[in-house]
Amino acid sequence: MTKDEFLAIDAREGAEKLNELLAQGKTQDEAMAEFGLAKADLMKAQIFFVKDKYIARAWGGYTSTKRTGNEAGDTDNGVGNSDPSKGYQGV
Repeated sequence: MTKDEFLAIDAREGAEKLNELLAQGKTQDEAMAEFGLAKADLMKAQIFFVKDKYIARAWGGYTSTKRTGNEAGDTDNGVGNSDPSKGYQGV
């Protein structure tokens, strides 16, 4: 598989392929070299090396701007008593 083919697949599938190479005894660098990847390529693909294994989208929950309901003290128009329409003076 070429680098471009690897980057075209889903992040989870890519992480699985890299983990298979680790299971065969390859190092992190050797596994990346199999596909001609650099660490920057993996970051763009949202694949991260954490605790001796590759995981996909480790920080996925932080990339969404959609409200989750866990925002303490939030109201419909801002956090706590702030008023976003007034900019920094509304805090």
